[in-house]
Amino acid sequence: MTGDEVPDDGATAREALEMHLAQALTRCESAAVRDHLEAALRHCRDLPPTPLVECPLCGCVGLPERIRIHDCSGCPSHD
Repeated sequence: MTGDEVPDDGATAREALEMHLAQALTRCESAAVRDHLEAALRHCRDLPPTPLVECPLCGCVGLPERIRIHDCSGCPSHD
């Protein structure tokens, strides 16, 4: 994943990052690595919210990574 795509399960890139960090913590055997993963997870959770953007073609509003790949024909403004 490059960071621009939405994970296959519908999670945002941020949600996927948090999930991977949390899973890595459960498998970690080194105290030093655990400390780094816990710090990374805290920083991930402390990130400011991603601002919503508007599609210039149809006006739908959403997360940038979802608007970049959405289908304008499914937006309420086209119904």
